[in-house]
Amino acid sequence: MQSLVAKLEEGSWGLARARAEARSIERLPGTTKGLVAALFTGQPELRKRAADVARRITEQDATPLWPYADELAGLLTEIDAAESRTRWHLALVVARVAHTPGQRLRSADSMCRLAGDESTVVRCSAIEGLGLLAEAESSLRKLAAEIVERALHDGSRAEQSRARAARKRLIRAGAWAGESTL
Repeated sequence: MQSLVAKLEEGSWGLARARAEARSIERLPGTTKGLVAALFTGQPELRKRAADVARRITEQDATPLWPYADELAGLLTEIDAAESRTRWHLALVVARVAHTPGQRLRSADSMCRLAGDESTVVRCSAIEGLGLLAEAESSLRKLAAEIVERALHDGSRAEQSRARAARKRLIRAGAWAGESTL
């Protein structure tokens, strides 16, 4: 883990770097545990970078992080609002790694709280996360449709964009119950 932490702490950070670190971890599955441990440190910058890498991993395949689904969902509820970038990344991770009905329901509860966050990027992740969760969990579809509708009508441009994507995902899954024509 120490070498992973050192890699995450050094130098400047950006999308290319996050993707490169994710590819590195994907090639060495045993390093996933170290990545999760980095998320639980008291170091906000390290936690942000680890959350960014975890997000990039789950864009391709969430299964390496499935064993940590409950812990990550708990962490998301504990991270201070000042760490909005960490919450932004982690919200998507939590939505993607929730693979049981109970995990999806608990994650949806977090997404609903985050949908009212002061940070636009966190709200965007919550909207996208709810769409992902509702696609897999039929009992969440009405709730997701309500939040997506609200974002389509009242959200920022970024929120509207995420809401349109969530709506398309739910339509493709045959799960859209909303009324919007936007």
